[in-house]
Amino acid sequence: METFSVEFRAGSLELSASVTEYDHHQKFKVEMLRDEPDPILLSRSQKGEWTVAQRGSRNFSNSDFQELEDAIEVQLNEIHGVQQMLVLTDFSEEASNAANYAVGLAHQLKTRKLILYHSYESFVIPPVAFTPLTGALNVSAKLSNEKLNELKNELEDRLPEATKIDLRTDDRNLIEAVNTQVDEENIGLVVTGISGKSGLEKALVGSNAMNLAKACHAPLLIVPAAATFQPIKTVVFACDLKQVSKSTPAFAIKSFVHALAANLLILNVEHDRAHLPPGAIKEMSDLHRLWDDEQVEIHYTHHENKAEGIMEFAGHQRAELLVAVPKEYGFFEHIFHHNMTDKLAYHSHLPLLLFR
Repeated sequence: METFSVEFRAGSLELSASVTEYDHHQKFKVEMLRDEPDPILLSRSQKGEWTVAQRGSRNFSNSDFQELEDAIEVQLNEIHGVQQMLVLTDFSEEASNAANYAVGLAHQLKTRKLILYHSYESFVIPPVAFTPLTGALNVSAKLSNEKLNELKNELEDRLPEATKIDLRTDDRNLIEAVNTQVDEENIGLVVTGISGKSGLEKALVGSNAMNLAKACHAPLLIVPAAATFQPIKTVVFACDLKQVSKSTPAFAIKSFVHALAANLLILNVEHDRAHLPPGAIKEMSDLHRLWDDEQVEIHYTHHENKAEGIMEFAGHQRAELLVAVPKEYGFFEHIFHHNMTDKLAYHSHLPLLLFR
């Protein structure tokens, strides 16, 4: 669920509304006033067809609703096309690497604003929070601003001409601060770095990372320490066959891939080719229906270790980005286990993009 504002014309009036989306961008509540008792309810199909489910108390004509729907569509494309990007930093080398990767990505996405953010919490971070990198620094506001300016100076020469860079620092809890900025700034992507093998396991396999992945209101891009930006031409979306229609944020993934102008490969890996899980045929049908308006390739394969199967496929396809919708702890445990990294060295440079 996300909330954003739109401006639109209704007759001779210029209006502003608060829009809250539900059900993976298929249902929208529109309010002219906060906590409006009779809001407008709109529905949007996977193919982008709008219907008015509830007209609300406003005396809008059909053309007024068309204006409203068009305004929401424009705003959705701006958000998920990543016009605003939030980069988390703790001033480590790994964080600087992630920031440099974000600059390269900003070129490909034509991002207008890149925000560098550091949280200098002066208290012990609670177990529900997530420090994006090992060795995070608890520094004063003054020192934090100095370091942010140093990082900005390092990045500015490589930024796209039209991209503005902003600096933010405070002592808020990281997840709270990230989500507030995501909502207020219409952030389309949050970027963080990770360190080497031990740091990788600490950062991603622990419950803290899962908390951020579940709580972050925007897609989360995790950049390994060995990653250097390469134009993204091939994206692999690793999905399971569990409640495909309900659990796949298809609009958000499609919008991001369109903004990249990349090829999308959808992959399902099962343990045993001969014994599909219950309901798999229906889920496969739903998967194809979800993507039948896109030029995508859908691949089915089997592997005794799903994580290894995913990474082998990504390596064979020379993918530059792996996308996933995390549903369980085990996905991270297997994908980022150090033994896995040893056997599949090419994985160490592959960024992982998490959608809720």
